[in-house]
Amino acid sequence: MSKSTFKIGFCTVCIISMFITSCSDDDTDLTLSEDTSTTEDSETVSSTVDSNSYILAVAPDDGVFLIDHDGNTLFDWDFEGDQLGNDAELLSDGSLVATIKVDNPQINYGGYGGSFRKINADQTIDWEVNYSSDNYISHHDVNYLSNGNIIFPVWEKVSAEDAQELGFSGNFDIYPEAIIEMNPLTQEIVWEWHAIDHIVQDDDESKENFGVVGDLPNLIDINYNDDQTDGDLMHVNGITLDETNDLLYMTVNFYSEIWVIDHSTSTEEAASNTGGNYNLGGNLVYRFGNPLAYDNIGEVTMNRVHYPNLFDDNKMLVFVNNKYDNQSAVAEYQLSPPYELIAGQDNEPTITWEFTNSDLYSNGLGSGVRMSNGNTLIAEGTGAIWEVNSDGDVLWRFTNYSRPWRAYAFTKDDDAITALGL
Repeated sequence: MSKSTFKIGFCTVCIISMFITSCSDDDTDLTLSEDTSTTEDSETVSSTVDSNSYILAVAPDDGVFLIDHDGNTLFDWDFEGDQLGNDAELLSDGSLVATIKVDNPQINYGGYGGSFRKINADQTIDWEVNYSSDNYISHHDVNYLSNGNIIFPVWEKVSAEDAQELGFSGNFDIYPEAIIEMNPLTQEIVWEWHAIDHIVQDDDESKENFGVVGDLPNLIDINYNDDQTDGDLMHVNGITLDETNDLLYMTVNFYSEIWVIDHSTSTEEAASNTGGNYNLGGNLVYRFGNPLAYDNIGEVTMNRVHYPNLFDDNKMLVFVNNKYDNQSAVAEYQLSPPYELIAGQDNEPTITWEFTNSDLYSNGLGSGVRMSNGNTLIAEGTGAIWEVNSDGDVLWRFTNYSRPWRAYAFTKDDDAITALGL
C-alpha cells in the first residue's frame, strides 16, 4: 500500500492509493485495474491517465525519447556518439534543442554541458555552438526563445584573490552564476547577467559589497555557502524566461531558492542596480523558497530545488528535492507579479497544491509539469516518471530510465508531434 499526500493551501489531505507491488525493487509494480496496460517498465493504476498525451523523457545517461503510456518508444534522437548534457527542448517544428557535454571540460561540476545543438526532425543538425573555456562553461538548462536566441546558465571562474576582494570569506576559487543570451546563428552574445554584480556581504567592512544582508533583500549574500569548498556556491539548475513579462526565473539549488531577474534591462543595466521595467537593473526583483538565504522572515518551503516551471496564470511547479527529510515533493506556487521585496516582511508566495509520496525521493534532478487533463507529470530524478491527479492519486509510473532529468507532456495533436510524423 502506498500513501500519497497532497496539500491545498494549508490543508493536508491523505489519499491511500492501493496497488500490488512486486517482490523486487527492479521489477515494476503491477495493477489492480483491468483497464490498465502494463509493460515491464511501466504501470498504470487508473484509467484516468492523460491518454491524449505523449511524454518526452529526458535522461542524461540514456538520451531523449518520446514515449506513450505503455512505455513504447515512438521517437528518439541521434546524438552521434555525444552525451546529452541535461536538458533538451522539443520545438513546434519537430526539432530538438539539446545541451551537449564537451570533451575534457575544465569546469566539470554535475550538470555541465558546454555545447548546444539543434537537431532537425529528420535527425540532421541545424546548428551547433559551444560555450566553454578554462574560465566558464554553460550548464544544465537552455531556453529556446521566440526570436531564435538561446538563453542558458553559466559557471564562471573567480579566483580566490578576486573573490576575497569582493568580500567572500573563503580562500578558494569560486564559480558563481551568469546568464547568457546568444544568437546561435551568429554566436553573438546579445544579453548577459552576472551574479557577482549583485552581491552583498557582512563579513569584512574593508572589502567591497559590505552591508547588512537583511536590509538588502535584492542582493545575494555571497557568503551564504562559504563552506562550499569546491567553489560551486549557487548551482543554478533551471531557468524559465517569461517572455510576456520579460522576467527570468532560476532555481538556485544550493540557496534553496528561486531568483527572479528583470530581462528587460540592457546588458549595461543588468550589471547595475538601475534600469529596466523594475528600475533595479540586474538586482533580484523577487526571490522565494528560503528566506533564511537573505536573513528574512517567512516559511522555508524549499530544500534543494529543480525546474521553475511557470504556466497558466502565473502558477509555478517546482520539484523540491528534500522537502520532507529524504522525501521529495512537487509544489505549486501562486505568483503575483509585479513583484516587490521588502526587508523584514514575509515575501513568500502561497503554495496552492503539493504532492509527495514516501517512495518519491531524488537528491538531484527532477521536474513537474501540468498535463492537458490537469494531471501532473513528475520526473523523479533518481527513480521514475510519475503521473498523479489533483487528489494525489498515483495513476502511472515508468521506471525504464535510471536518472530522468525532466519529463514533458505533449498532446497528440501538438504541432511538434505532427512534425515528427506521428
